[in-house]
Amino acid sequence: MDLGTLSLESTGWTNVPEDVHWNISDTGWAKSAYSSFFAPWCQGACVFVYHKARFESVAILEALQKYPISTFCSAPTAYRMMIQEDLSKYKFPTLRHCLSAGEPLNPEVLDEWREGTGLEIREGYGQTETTLMCGTFRCIENRPGSMGKPAPGYNLKVGGDIAEHFLNK
Repeated sequence: MDLGTLSLESTGWTNVPEDVHWNISDTGWAKSAYSSFFAPWCQGACVFVYHKARFESVAILEALQKYPISTFCSAPTAYRMMIQEDLSKYKFPTLRHCLSAGEPLNPEVLDEWREGTGLEIREGYGQTETTLMCGTFRCIENRPGSMGKPAPGYNLKVGGDIAEHFLNK
């Protein structure tokens, strides 16, 4: 095991095959608690932890290539930085799902990532108090600029002046 790399596994108490989930949000953000601990552990998933003093695109891409990570979640800024690298130099044999939250991703980033990795980035929106409220789930078309559909248990409506703008188009 490399220094700074840790895999927290749940097979000891769930006895089920699990995915390896890696969320790189800062620990000062509520998303870190939800995406690095609560959600994966409630599902019996393995959580991958990789500590670096600062974000380095190449180090992230190399870790995605080296370790058996199946789900990767990151803020849009990290994806914007990673697409600046030559993605064709990297192969991600176990990576199946790429997720983003925190702000909308621009279409260019979605396209570059898909072209360079063959994987879609699915977006989600939530708040500290609500967790994930809507997202571009795998069961719906991934449209750039869309925050997707409501998560189970949520009824969302666009209201106010902004609703008039979009509903009258």
